[in-house]
Amino acid sequence: MTENKESRILRFLGYSIPILLVSYVLSIGPVAAWVLDKNGNAVNTKYMKPIMIFYGPLEWCASNNKFVGDSIRAYIDVCNGTDR
Repeated sequence: MTENKESRILRFLGYSIPILLVSYVLSIGPVAAWVLDKNGNAVNTKYMKPIMIFYGPLEWCASNNKFVGDSIRAYIDVCNGTDR
């Protein structure tokens, strides 16, 4: 019984952790579309500080890796409806 329970827990973690990580990365697009206008100016400024804290690791990755940074910025532009 304990082996079955342990395998269920490991399977749950094996599926949920990657899904949560992908959801975290993909959530930046809709959030940016909600907070920024089409020119990239902040519309909902009272939410900017918590959003910057929450997405700080993604910003760090984007600033340290050109491919990741370009990909995230392109995704944000697609979600925001801008063509750069």
